[in-house]
Amino acid sequence: MNTLAKGFLGCALILSAAPLGAGEGPLSVHGFVSQGYLQSSHNNYYGESTRGSWDLTELGVNARYSVRPALSLAAQVVSRRAGEMYDGDPRLDYGFADLRYLDGTTLAGVRIGRSKIPIGFFNETRDVAATRPGILLPQSIYVEGLGIRDFYTGVDGINAYWQWLRDYGSLQLDLGVAVPADLQDETKAAFLRLPRARGDLELDEGQNLRLLYEDAGGRLRLAATYSRVRTRYRPGVEDSLAAGRTDVDALVLSGEWNRERYSLTAEGVMRELHTRDYGIVDDREVTEAGFYVQGTWRPRWDWSVFLRYDLHWDDLDDRNGCRQSALFDTLPNVDRAPHRFFQHQWTLGAGWQPDPAWLLRAEWHHIHGTALTPALDNPAFEDKGGRARWDLFALQVSYMF
Repeated sequence: MNTLAKGFLGCALILSAAPLGAGEGPLSVHGFVSQGYLQSSHNNYYGESTRGSWDLTELGVNARYSVRPALSLAAQVVSRRAGEMYDGDPRLDYGFADLRYLDGTTLAGVRIGRSKIPIGFFNETRDVAATRPGILLPQSIYVEGLGIRDFYTGVDGINAYWQWLRDYGSLQLDLGVAVPADLQDETKAAFLRLPRARGDLELDEGQNLRLLYEDAGGRLRLAATYSRVRTRYRPGVEDSLAAGRTDVDALVLSGEWNRERYSLTAEGVMRELHTRDYGIVDDREVTEAGFYVQGTWRPRWDWSVFLRYDLHWDDLDDRNGCRQSALFDTLPNVDRAPHRFFQHQWTLGAGWQPDPAWLLRAEWHHIHGTALTPALDNPAFEDKGGRARWDLFALQVSYMF
């Protein structure tokens, strides 16, 4: 763990001992600390997992201050160490002013600053282990291994929300608009899907809309999310790419059925990617798609067991990846195997939460394909794309305060 992360952990432990919990005045402070261990049969995931990796550490401290009943300020700082993708340096996860209005059964508000993006069921709270459906989220919906995690977690802009409470349940509408910004190198690589990009990728436009319904008892939840992203590429020095554009439109549909001991959750996504004017390859329009289904059983109040099936295709019209592999074969010094363009996996997991503060989890993943596997942890992916079929075992302990 680097010096910044150690200092951050110290701050987290100090704050956890302070009497600043919710309901104890206008200021509340909370946080979380998680440590994971991963072991894979082939292909690395968050560090050298083929040898056993401890490179999954998550630390976070958040604070909320109520200026007045209708106005509050909130922020969260997160340190995440995850193999070669994240080095543990603290970053501002969100920080906004929240102005809201409550009138009987209607709540409305607007957040100005950096906010979490409402996508599906779990995107807003994906950093907190207890709110996730496993150690690793379903990758078809909540992609982490391609460098776009931070981009889809929170962006700067304005976010408005409305919630209507009725006897039959609640209906919530979220609308967000992002401001233009330069994107990180990891995000650039994921959006472009092109080799040797030496320039910068800029967010021109970004909008997000989610509609969420929940019945009065929480037995049924339904959601639909639409995201629209427009980016522009600025070539670098001696760049083989021209000033192109990449547009992404995504639709996520979510559903969950809950009972006291059982839950069934399913989400699906379709992403339209349009890349044009880059010069090195022809303009392309592809449809990414994926979905997962997860069943959860709670034999006791402190135990849960789940089984999940998760599928992803880089191109819905090329599910075995052969056509995309042939396309990259036309580029010099680029060799990508068909299994680099899809990823399907079964996951069996268990969790034990002896009290609200502690959570221990274990998972086994049987995976076919490497489309969503971190390329930064696998330099050899450009040569044949690693092993097509592989297994991943994960452990994680989390403390929340």
